[in-house]
Amino acid sequence: MSVYIVAVTIAAFLQIGTIYLLRENILKSLAYAIPMILVYQILFLWSYSNAPKFTVIWFITTALTNSLAFLVGYLIWKEQVSVYNIIGIALIIAGVALLKFK
Repeated sequence: MSVYIVAVTIAAFLQIGTIYLLRENILKSLAYAIPMILVYQILFLWSYSNAPKFTVIWFITTALTNSLAFLVGYLIWKEQVSVYNIIGIALIIAGVALLKFK
């Protein structure tokens, strides 16, 4: 399962990077974004199709992508953080931890 989580983590970073890349100049950066989109979609699809349980890897992917996007937004783009954001991240982490018990 850890191979799929590593692939999903790489895909999540590529997805977040593509989104921030497209924020600048959409026409100029589209040539860089299309190959990145293809790579991270292939990584997501490979993880979904080969993981032992689809729902577990799907929930982990969703939680990981949202948490990483939050951290990148906070650390790089200096976005505002509220108590609700921190509670949300804590609930996401708790939900992923509870998947281990099922």
